[in-house]
Amino acid sequence: MMTENRMMIIISLLICSYYGGVDALSVSSRARRDALRNISVIGGVFTSTSIFLPQASQAATPLPLQSSSGAPVRVEELGNGLDLLSPKPITSEVYYASSMTDTKWRVQRVVTSVEGNLEQSALAWKLLGGSDEKAFTSKLTEVYEADFIAAPEGMKDAAYTFEGKTLQSAILDRSLELSSRIGIDKGSIQLDTLNNSIEYTRNNNEGPVNLTVVSRKIEPPTESGFGSDEVYRILSSAGGIFAGTNVYRCARVRRRFRRGFDESTGKRILDGIEIVTTHRVMDGVAGIEMPTSTCKTRLRYTQL
Repeated sequence: MMTENRMMIIISLLICSYYGGVDALSVSSRARRDALRNISVIGGVFTSTSIFLPQASQAATPLPLQSSSGAPVRVEELGNGLDLLSPKPITSEVYYASSMTDTKWRVQRVVTSVEGNLEQSALAWKLLGGSDEKAFTSKLTEVYEADFIAAPEGMKDAAYTFEGKTLQSAILDRSLELSSRIGIDKGSIQLDTLNNSIEYTRNNNEGPVNLTVVSRKIEPPTESGFGSDEVYRILSSAGGIFAGTNVYRCARVRRRFRRGFDESTGKRILDGIEIVTTHRVMDGVAGIEMPTSTCKTRLRYTQL
């Protein structure tokens, strides 16, 4: 018969092989001992079936992988995930100063840096409304127009007090901004304010894109500035050979603005920075705490 020590060595190697070809040094001796306790013993003989073909009802706890330094390794970890498919209701908007109501602005935006997965960052940039791809790859300045309208009466937190007066905030006309940036007719864009979503089709080859805000935090307008933090659920084509299938993606968009005046023209301006991060989505849950890419953009709104 095979000696006990030899059997232990063989089983340890088999366990390492089963868990994705992990190097034996990456699994601690304590983890190996714990795993051995979970292996079925039939008549005092270890069975290969219990090692290579674990049934769903007999699944053991996965081995805790470790790096060579002993630190834990995260494998496809979502951590504090955000449910994209069943979001909590959102009854507010991103608010701007009341004085911006019924005004038109020229927007200039330029990408300043990209980190992480370049392909995912470029795709999110485009799906969120990016126009010419050279504006992303070559960091050219995008120029388009934006309008601001009064927030509907009764909208949550839309009213605020300034110098003793109660004012109604302005909100961005999202349909007009998207149509101006992409270059499509505003009437072709479907805006659903109740569900915080907007849907558009850039062209027939790419299919429709649905952008839904599933989480929103706002910093109301003050003298020091204002900002927002929104998480978008993006439903669009998978692309490539799976172009006929739609998939969910996730992007987090954070913006911070400060108000001022153009020194040469005296016109009002908004200077801002936008940070867009992409996140892995698994079974409709996004791993918000672990971005796969980060894109930073500088923005300037100039009143026309």
